[in-house]
Amino acid sequence: MKTLVLVPVLLLFSLSSIFAAEKLPNDVRQFIAQRDACDHFRGELPEPEEAERMQEVTGQIEKRCRGTDRRLRLLKKKYGSNADVKKLLSVYEEQIEPRDNQR
Repeated sequence: MKTLVLVPVLLLFSLSSIFAAEKLPNDVRQFIAQRDACDHFRGELPEPEEAERMQEVTGQIEKRCRGTDRRLRLLKKKYGSNADVKKLLSVYEEQIEPRDNQR
């Protein structure tokens, strides 16, 4: 009996996060998608002898990570009074780009 009650509760909980994401401002959703892709590739660095894969990964990091430090700062400022957005953005490192790449 407990299992029958637990399944709908778990399903409702997982769906609520999907619906909550739909309520996020578009610029926040776009940032999260870009930064998650950036962080994925930052964790994918292959061995140096895998030159082709290294080139692919570093290219993706450059493409997906560029400007995200600045965007994160701006979004935190813009939505500083929105607790849900603040909580979502707080999981991201504030400084991942080299300082000379900041714009």
